[in-house]
Amino acid sequence: MANSTTTVATPTLVLDSGDNAWMMTSTAFVLMMTPALAFFYGGLVDKKNILNQLFLSFISMDAALRFGQRLDEFYSPTYPLLTYAAYQGTFAIITPALISGAIVGRMKLVPYMIFVFIWSTVCYDPMAHWVWGENGWLKNLGALDFAGGTVVHILSGVSGFVASLIIGKRVDYKPHANNAHNLPFTVLGTCLLWVGWIGFNAGSPNAASGLASLALVNTNAAAAAGLLTWTVIDAVRGQVSVSESCVGPIVGLVAVTPTCGFIQPGWALLFGIIPVLIIYFIVLYEHHMKFDDTLDVAVVHGCGGIIGAFMTGLFAELSNNPAGADGAFYGHPIQLWYQIAGILTAIGFASACTAGILLPLKYTIGIRLSAEEELRGLDWIAHGEKWELHEKPHRGTTSTVVTTNKNELPPYANRLPSRSRSSRRRRNVVRWKTDISRSKFNANQENNPTV
Repeated sequence: MANSTTTVATPTLVLDSGDNAWMMTSTAFVLMMTPALAFFYGGLVDKKNILNQLFLSFISMDAALRFGQRLDEFYSPTYPLLTYAAYQGTFAIITPALISGAIVGRMKLVPYMIFVFIWSTVCYDPMAHWVWGENGWLKNLGALDFAGGTVVHILSGVSGFVASLIIGKRVDYKPHANNAHNLPFTVLGTCLLWVGWIGFNAGSPNAASGLASLALVNTNAAAAAGLLTWTVIDAVRGQVSVSESCVGPIVGLVAVTPTCGFIQPGWALLFGIIPVLIIYFIVLYEHHMKFDDTLDVAVVHGCGGIIGAFMTGLFAELSNNPAGADGAFYGHPIQLWYQIAGILTAIGFASACTAGILLPLKYTIGIRLSAEEELRGLDWIAHGEKWELHEKPHRGTTSTVVTTNKNELPPYANRLPSRSRSSRRRRNVVRWKTDISRSKFNANQENNPTV
């Protein structure tokens, strides 16, 4: 009876409850990254656009991918395909949400929603299949992307860059201005993104295995190295910025994403150090560039993903992952060219898709706010609400007239009351000095009366 049982062929796969539990946990982690991104972005934008910026991430959570069967020995050999579909769906959610940081405060809401839906379908889905699919041509070519450096970060970074060029600069754009109004939001978002990235990278082995442990350790090592590197550079330059220090671990996480399952933890430190050194100075001098990428999506995610994918072709080791390959430093220099092919494909495809979607929308229904609406902010224009309770919402969302109510003035007008207070303070000091002088004069007159 035992022998007959073992020899009978069965169409079902042997499921592992531990693998399924880990993949469901990783799904929750990655899903959490989208509201974490909303907090990260929300704290960095001007307060007139915070609700809109939160909503741009929130609305992306309607993404879905279609899988044709219940079980699949390639994609999910030890757990239900439904879990794998949910896990991949969270990647499809956060990728277009990243783009929203490049077009802060100047794109109409409905065209943005149309763009996200079309872009997810015609840009993200094909690229994910080419890189991760069983018969994906980049996968078969030999390009390595363990957890989404090419599929997620290069695509979103390049698309954000193209979108910022098509939409144009903000009306009140100032290259050196810092509009961050709620840094605790940004710090909270950074910490939650860091935690969520564990599911992003350590869930990509599709099993609760030693490879997942390797990806987890590499993820944390690169993030910590990125944070330390950025902070040290800031300290050397004289002042450590909290908002900019939050960028350091994000750069390390972006760079290590394509390679976290292919390298030793010692190399992961370099994936936090080298990209941060490059991106730090790009951010420092980006005011010379002729485009308005509001929250540096192209620099952090686009450049970070490109650097990480390129370095994968140098440091990858086949001994760490049988599904990978050796890099150029381990006797396989052709791997570097495979990585370059993947990078160039992602750049070209993302550029074509983004332009192909936004340009028709621009010349048909329009994608940009008017100057007056932009100055008033999308919180009122698109949502009719304000995140601060003491400010009354303004329902005239179609009006293009800027009122003189102090609550409806653009942020830079907030400096006027402070100047008025300073002027009043100076007048009060002059008045006090005059009163003191007059009192001394009167006292002298009393002590020395004139004849």
